[in-house]
Formats: sequence, structure tokens, C-alpha cells
Amino acid sequence: MKTKVLLPMLAFICAIGMAFATTNLEPEIKVQNNDYVLIDGSWEIIPEQNCEQGSNTCRVQFGQGGPIYDVYDEMDLQTKKNSSTPDPTVLNL
Repeated sequence: MKTKVLLPMLAFICAIGMAFATTNLEPEIKVQNNDYVLIDGSWEIIPEQNCEQGSNTCRVQFGQGGPIYDVYDEMDLQTKKNSSTPDPTVLNL
């Protein structure tokens, strides 16, 4: 007699638990509003740079007279951004 009541109760409790364990089924739309620079072997996130297509490498400089770094679209050395100018963009972070 106890199994006739206990088993459906356990199934009901398990169903409630699984309802809270599901993930969001909607696909996430990721907005890429960041670029990346490689500083001393670690990736740093910077605001999206408006580098127009060109034959030069897009670069940023942290402050006037600061270090200059190449800009990447992703945290990957193969995704270096191009620029129409050889001059770096000065960032005051």
C-alpha cells in the first residue's frame, strides 16, 4: 500500500526538481562590443575600436607616451584587426 502512494509522490517531487534544473532554451545572442589586447601573456578587454579596413595593423596606446599594443577581434592571435592608419588610437582608461 505504501508503494502505491510513495512512488507517485517521488515522481511528482522529481518532476518539480527537474523543472527548476532546466536551462534557458532560448538561444543567447552574444553582442561583440569588445576588442582584446595581449599584455604580458594575458588577454585584456578594451572597448570596440573603430579601425577601418586597410593594410596596417590596428593598434592602441594606453595614455600619451604609453605602451602600444596590437588589437584583436577575439582572444586569438589569428584575429588581428586591420587599420587604414599606422598611428595607434590613444586610450585613456
